Amino acid sequence: MVITAPALALALLVGAPAKTATIELKGEPIRLAWAADGTQLAIATGERDKAGMVNNNPRFYVLSAADGKLAPSPTWPEWADKYWTWKSNNYTPWSSTTAIEAKSDVKTLNATSAPMGGALAKGSPSGDPSGGGTTAEEVARHAYERQQVNVVTLTLMGETVGYFEGVQFIPGYTFGWAPKDLASIAYVTQAGRLAVMDKDGKKQQLDDTKNALLPAWSVDGTKIAFLQRSGKNKYDLFVAPVTK
Repeated sequence: MVITAPALALALLVGAPAKTATIELKGEPIRLAWAADGTQLAIATGERDKAGMVNNNPRFYVLSAADGKLAPSPTWPEWADKYWTWKSNNYTPWSSTTAIEAKSDVKTLNATSAPMGGALAKGSPSGDPSGGGTTAEEVARHAYERQQVNVVTLTLMGETVGYFEGVQFIPGYTFGWAPKDLASIAYVTQAGRLAVMDKDGKKQQLDDTKNALLPAWSVDGTKIAFLQRSGKNKYDLFVAPVTK
């Protein structure tokens, strides 16, 4: 496991994450919560609609922190709800005046690949490279090039701790607070790696992590759990040890 840290390193040390289990879920995981005693985690999933909103077919699971054994739950547990309220708060646990800032913007998408042939490859039915054609294909191409999507960027002390492009912004999806006395945050970088930052802006990044989501700090501050997508409907549950 490669760990990147600046010259002014964290007082904490996040160790190499260990894979606890590979789990198969119905829907996309949108919440991950620890039980207070550290023996269980809860996962909530949902399904996105065409607008990127998670509002369909909610499902709930409880799993063992020791071996990742998964079991469906009829409801989102009360202890998980309490944890998630704390985890997803935009204010830091160590300061009532320091908070994650959310900025909304609109991004225009551009075509990412050239057409393979036909009228689109020529720019117009007559071969005019100016692309002045008015066929249905041309109209569709120009409409595609003008697509706009909503973007929400989350920042804390100048660091990006969440980025949502064309999908619903879910508080806590890309970050999780440490207990108050540790004064730190675990978050997912735009490259999909797990990182930790303390209240002084000192950082540690775990370079071997990828496609991480839902970082969740245990209530006692000794572990960080997170998921990594490993296939269709499959996710690896990782737990990283934390030492002071």
